[in-house]
Amino acid sequence: MKKRNPANLKRGLVVRGDSVYCPLAFSLDSYSNCEPDCIHCHFRRLNKIWDMNLRPLDLENFERTLRNGLRNKNPKSPVAWALARKKTIRFGNKADPFQELAEHKYRVSKRVLEVLSDYRWPVVIETKFTHVLMEYEGILASMKPHLHIMPVISPGWVSDWEVFEKQKTTPPELRLTQLEKWREAGFRVGVNGEPFIPGYHTVEQFEEMLKLLKSHKIPSYNVYNLHLNEFVIKRLNEEGFDIEKIFDYHQDILWKPILRQLIELAKKHDIVLGSPDFINSGAYFDKNNTCCGLEVDNPCTFNTHTWKRLLILGEDPTAILEKTWDGVGDLELGRRVMFDRSDKSYTIRDIDWGENVPPLAPTGGKTLKWTGRMNP
Repeated sequence: MKKRNPANLKRGLVVRGDSVYCPLAFSLDSYSNCEPDCIHCHFRRLNKIWDMNLRPLDLENFERTLRNGLRNKNPKSPVAWALARKKTIRFGNKADPFQELAEHKYRVSKRVLEVLSDYRWPVVIETKFTHVLMEYEGILASMKPHLHIMPVISPGWVSDWEVFEKQKTTPPELRLTQLEKWREAGFRVGVNGEPFIPGYHTVEQFEEMLKLLKSHKIPSYNVYNLHLNEFVIKRLNEEGFDIEKIFDYHQDILWKPILRQLIELAKKHDIVLGSPDFINSGAYFDKNNTCCGLEVDNPCTFNTHTWKRLLILGEDPTAILEKTWDGVGDLELGRRVMFDRSDKSYTIRDIDWGENVPPLAPTGGKTLKWTGRMNP
């Protein structure tokens, strides 16, 4: 007998499974599905597996979770640690929090903003529906000291809106115009540029996007390639994309030189670039404390983004693990990512540092010899 789906989304607050790679791993969703159903979104695979219902967040449970989490003197799980330490929340993880039909029907995200404002919780809002977010300017004003607004605008600009988002979201020109207004009003802002799809997007498109951001005085952008899984590959193929070319260009040997070009272009146009691809970006030094390009109040620190920056500054790897452990993540996984070479996932030892090898660092009275490999 098929089980009936619950009426509400119970677990809106999560620590992402890839927390070891992400400073904004503490995430919040207000809806369980996403009405635009963007054809390149890997998260929609989860809805195909579980259910297609658009369930709103259980607000009573959400408020109780925040309240109890702050009182918890003995946190044990990653989520409990994130709550107890009031880590910055990325609002908009698996689904857009301000998707128009759902939000106008339920107003769940509006209430979430009010609760977060009451707790003065540091938040990054990620959305493709800035015109809906604009309706809550009064609430946003109360959150300003602890808030970043980060619309998603990928390098293909209007073309991406038409092809991937099926024109179901705020037009990208309007997203950028509204973001500029928020910036002028004193909000901290940036743009999420994911995804840059190698084999589809071009370096020239990326540079044009940087010029647009510069003209609107938007300080930051981020770049990451497509999350390819079987679900995404199938959808793109059905839409007529050259999926073989896209797949080939996602391999490191072709993607790495493209990413290096994008990094240099961001430097040229004086845009702060976030690069979640810590391996293929080599010795690139992220200016801010997240790979979204934002400098947030209280990021998660037990991750490759933080470690890479500290390694470049010459700190000892073992000391870095101890220094950055904040309870949000998997301690043993962190050790493996720092020290091991794994066939299943990338580790620090897979970085091609080029000529910019980090300085040697003292370790227990002896010197760590940097060979491109690190031993615990």
